[in-house]
Amino acid sequence: MRLASLIFPGLLLLISWHSAAAVQQDYCVQGDGTSVLFLIDRTSAFDEQDKKIFANGVNTLFNELNSGDRLIIHTLTEDFSESKKIFDACRPGCRQQGMMSGLFSQCRASVAKVDERKYMREILTSVKPMISRQEDYPNSEIIETISFMAQEYERHKPSRLIIFSDMIEHSRLARFGHLKESKIPALLDKLDKLDLIRPMQGVQVEVFGFGRDHSTKRQGLKAEQKRNIERFWQAYFKRAGVTEFHLGRNLNL
Repeated sequence: MRLASLIFPGLLLLISWHSAAAVQQDYCVQGDGTSVLFLIDRTSAFDEQDKKIFANGVNTLFNELNSGDRLIIHTLTEDFSESKKIFDACRPGCRQQGMMSGLFSQCRASVAKVDERKYMREILTSVKPMISRQEDYPNSEIIETISFMAQEYERHKPSRLIIFSDMIEHSRLARFGHLKESKIPALLDKLDKLDLIRPMQGVQVEVFGFGRDHSTKRQGLKAEQKRNIERFWQAYFKRAGVTEFHLGRNLNL
């Protein structure tokens, strides 16, 4: 009877461990609630330079994610309502714990390591079509897509908004191919009235893939056009209240 009383609790512990390992672990609870929103512009076909910049950016982003961080990836197209969510999951990993709390934790590090490799494969599977399957659209609704996404994921409070795009708006709202510096304040006031500048306090915005035009030759932007597009987005995100904004060719994390 005494032997049974010693063995039985051990069996329960072993069974509960296997049960916890068999059930998919919730890695979102292992982090601090950080969410990252990643928008990928599909309105221009990628050339070899785009592919290299994009691949390097995805690798940089993955390396910056901590265990439990949530990554949400959406496409950006000619119609904000056509944006597709292609990935939404938290990076596997277990919270650092002391010995006693670790004994009772449902998160198993050995399982998390396997799940992390699976997670990385799922990200690659999600973004690979962005390179292998080319798309090209005459219009691009970047402003409305950003506004919609800020509202859609407000409950997740993203700490970062990362955008791979040339940031050249070409829609009923504005056509950046002929953007003049003198027109920027009036355009921003118009967007404010339309409620298209959503509050993004505390968000860090990183844009990469910027600097070339929308044409099939993907030529570098002319100096004045480049400056005016930069001025617009700097002013746009300043009004939105973002913490930090960076616009460039490569991802700067």
